[in-house]
Amino acid sequence: MRKYYLCLLAALALALPAAAADYPQALKNLKPRLDSSVFSGASVSAQNQLILTATDKYKAMTSSLRYQQAYTALLSWHSVLSPGAPANLLLSIKWKNGGELWLLKDSGPAKIDEWADTRLPFTPSQPNTDRFFGYLGGQLMKGGSSVGSNMTAFNGRLGKTFLRGRCDAAAIYGYSKLGDAGLSSYGLTGRVLFPLTDKMGWNLGGSFTRSAPSTGDAVNSIAALGGLNFYLPGGSFDVTASVGNNSMYSLLFGYTLFLTRK
Repeated sequence: MRKYYLCLLAALALALPAAAADYPQALKNLKPRLDSSVFSGASVSAQNQLILTATDKYKAMTSSLRYQQAYTALLSWHSVLSPGAPANLLLSIKWKNGGELWLLKDSGPAKIDEWADTRLPFTPSQPNTDRFFGYLGGQLMKGGSSVGSNMTAFNGRLGKTFLRGRCDAAAIYGYSKLGDAGLSSYGLTGRVLFPLTDKMGWNLGGSFTRSAPSTGDAVNSIAALGGLNFYLPGGSFDVTASVGNNSMYSLLFGYTLFLTRK
């Protein structure tokens, strides 16, 4: 009978897996071992992955110092999980705008992924690719050395966004007429774009234009501009005010049409 029980116990030992780790208790035991000046918090995901919140001190560290901190944290995590620690331990170190993913191997930790959110302030998610666009609109102008009174003008642009939609640049062409006198202008403009929501945003930028009246000398103008963008399917409705040298003031309004998809 005794031999029978011994055989039964041996069979159960082989059939049953190793005792599962107690992750809540392990996390509780880990926290006192962490350097609070490097990691401000610790938690465990639904997949039992350790997540540490990094402080500014960690973010300022060199790659070798980060390696040491990750190694120490993974070894401590493995220690508090034993004997139920999995063969491969994952550690996620996160901060406000980024993070790293570490894997503990026999030879030490390896950083297998990292990410960073480098968007400008007050901007929602950006498109994954940049796009070409065209713009058609009207322009109300006042002042300037070659324009002595109020004028209306046609304004067109052809350009492209850059840095995943954070800014754009375009070539400008405009034409206006006052009486028998015509005024053609061409130049370049650039803007930094600040989406506020999926429906609306604002922008700041500048432009350089050269105006060529039908009579008289050509005039170069530099202007600062700012405006609002109201996003529509396939483009946006834009309202922009500009202030330039030669006492030139203008208000532009028109539609931007994206020529390529996201």
